[in-house]
Amino acid sequence: MKFYYFIFLIALNSVLSQHNNTLDNLYSIKIKTESNEYLYPVIDKNETITLSFDDLNLKENSYYYQLNHFDYKWNKSKLFKSDYINGYDDNLITNYENSFNTLVDYRNYKISIPNNDVSIKISGNFSISIHDKNGDFLFERKFSIINKRLLISTEIKKSKDLKNYETHQSQDITVKCNNCLNFKNSSSKLKLVVLKNKQWKNSMILEKPDFFFNDRLVYKNISFPGGNEYFHFDNSKINSTNLNVYKTELNDIYNTYLRTDLERKNSLYTYNPDINGSFIINQNISNSNIENDYSFVRFNFKPNQINLSNRVFIIGEFNNYEITKKHELELIDNTYQGSFLFKQGFYNYKYVYQNTNKELKFYSGNFWETENVYSILIFHKKNTDKYYSLIGYKTHSSVDIKN
Repeated sequence: MKFYYFIFLIALNSVLSQHNNTLDNLYSIKIKTESNEYLYPVIDKNETITLSFDDLNLKENSYYYQLNHFDYKWNKSKLFKSDYINGYDDNLITNYENSFNTLVDYRNYKISIPNNDVSIKISGNFSISIHDKNGDFLFERKFSIINKRLLISTEIKKSKDLKNYETHQSQDITVKCNNCLNFKNSSSKLKLVVLKNKQWKNSMILEKPDFFFNDRLVYKNISFPGGNEYFHFDNSKINSTNLNVYKTELNDIYNTYLRTDLERKNSLYTYNPDINGSFIINQNISNSNIENDYSFVRFNFKPNQINLSNRVFIIGEFNNYEITKKHELELIDNTYQGSFLFKQGFYNYKYVYQNTNKELKFYSGNFWETENVYSILIFHKKNTDKYYSLIGYKTHSSVDIKN
């Protein structure tokens, strides 16, 4: 038994030695509300937001968190900390547990806001940022707090622009309010932001509505590329095969082999239910935080054409939709391949490439039929206010898109 454990430690340490900073040892970073982990996290001040992550480095590490306030464009606000939090900032994370009965040892850290150390006073955009004991920033995750809700209605349809007719989705948004014309004067600023699949990187900011009425504001023809459904895999049952997992095996740790994925950019659209880039840790055990194991998930991707100057990656919520060396694939026998650690669960992912101009491109194409989830956020600031409040929020799906 000791011999096998020694082999396992060598294998795991070889994984960790591929990375030269603390962030590369952190996995399964997830921020969510109590009610829904699929959507961009928006809560009322009396609700709870939770951030959790695993540290696969077996050394004793100390992590700290801070709360930061931003405007609607994610510019850091000019408020003092005491203006938007009660309690203390820069707190040590004391809620953690070691994994139990797993081949891959890890420590699970969890933060819930509000807690005994800190709570939030105001609405708007926030982040929880994590740093180590030396003060070095590691990562952050975004969320928003709403103060009051304006009633928002939406209609989503196929784009009427002939150039984008087959590839884009368009929506009309109506915001109902009392004395809406007050928002038109120079002493009041109203900003509407639309997110697609909870990603701020491709968000659209509307500085003013197309039409002002006394009881409503109307925004017309807000257009987004449709994209395509995400690929997915399920390693919840870590030693079992399923639709997209054709083989599993146990060496030093579990290995999960996925079927080869093909580029879909020039293919016909095929409906493939997904969770719009998210991931969900397996819940079919008593303590999902510490009893789920990790497996090496082996990806294979075959694009229509090979360009040796492109770098190919997988992205999803699991890596905050960011391209990192940690999730880069290698070209082997005209197929891009990679093996990456994933905790037991259900994951969405896409293949992207970075060209020589550092531009990020998708292999998946754009289709008007794609099911996407849009989040609408309305921010308001009077000239006498110090910050933008979040006063409206709604999510809606394009599943019933009109042709």
